[in-house]
Amino acid sequence: MNKKLEITYARAIFCITIVALHSFPGLITDPNTSDFSQSLNSFIRIFLLFATLSFIILSEILLSMRYSEGLPKGFFLKRIKFILLPYLFIGIFYSLNIYFDTSETRSFLDIFATYILYGSWYGWFVIVIFQFYILHAFFHNFLNKMNPIIILLITFIISSSHSFTAYINQDYLQWWADFYPVYSRTAIPYWIFYFTFGYYFGKNYDYVMKMVEKYIWVVVSLWLCSIIPIFMFYHYKDVVYAQSNRFDIILYTILTFLIVLYVMKVLSKYKFSILLLISEISFFIYLSHPLINEYISRGLASFVDIPLLFIVILTVFTLGISIGIAILLSQFPFSKYLIGRNSFKKMLEVNYVNEKDQ
Repeated sequence: MNKKLEITYARAIFCITIVALHSFPGLITDPNTSDFSQSLNSFIRIFLLFATLSFIILSEILLSMRYSEGLPKGFFLKRIKFILLPYLFIGIFYSLNIYFDTSETRSFLDIFATYILYGSWYGWFVIVIFQFYILHAFFHNFLNKMNPIIILLITFIISSSHSFTAYINQDYLQWWADFYPVYSRTAIPYWIFYFTFGYYFGKNYDYVMKMVEKYIWVVVSLWLCSIIPIFMFYHYKDVVYAQSNRFDIILYTILTFLIVLYVMKVLSKYKFSILLLISEISFFIYLSHPLINEYISRGLASFVDIPLLFIVILTVFTLGISIGIAILLSQFPFSKYLIGRNSFKKMLEVNYVNEKDQ
């Protein structure tokens, strides 16, 4: 598979957007924020929810581009080492952060099991990605034989129906909470459409991107239309929750994903080192940034009167500290099991070799 620079850039954009998304709570919950500003920023935050979903979609696209005919030997072991272990290790820090809270009465093991093993924390997306791996392993032959349009339509109906029913019917949602072995938000009916979309997109990547380029204004027009139901449900039906499993953002997410990928393809003729850097450690940034964001947000409370400045500064500072920690950790043995695979140490060795070694 030829490396697609636009995918690398897009992953960085999704990562930055995720950090910005998680910067909004500090603004919205601040007692000095006006009611109008809280409502407006809560609405804006919904439009950034595509980022986490795009990160999940991208994982399946990359998988399908490489392994549409089956997963290689050692695939799951590799993912356990470089995805699941960082999830668990950073989960330990997350659990300790709760455990050392003066008002906390639960044991550390209870907290770790409740949030990390069960998946009810911001790292829940890792559980979804591993479910994608399992679906890919068992159903790639089936998907290859089926008509993509039919499969996409069926899975779209499943995901949208499940999301909507889980929102309006508390008994249905509770059944999934009782039935599903892990956090109910990771239940595969929510994400099955994103899986099939990612699978067929990755398998037919070049063709799909040519269609996106050819009909980009159609995509943009549909994107604008996809915003209307989000506004209607928010304003008239009081559907204000900011979670990635919202039933009204599925098409919006797909269209936003396509537009971002298109823009990044246009920009791929230029080299943006910062995007390459962020993309390289995007997984670590995603897992670590909320722990950092929480404390920086308190120090920037005086900026809440200028919401845009607050979000920008908090996002930049959080990204900078996450990147700095990753670079420092990368110099220690076995750090790849904490921050995922990275090339920082290799980069230093290549660019700063001794003259006698040249």
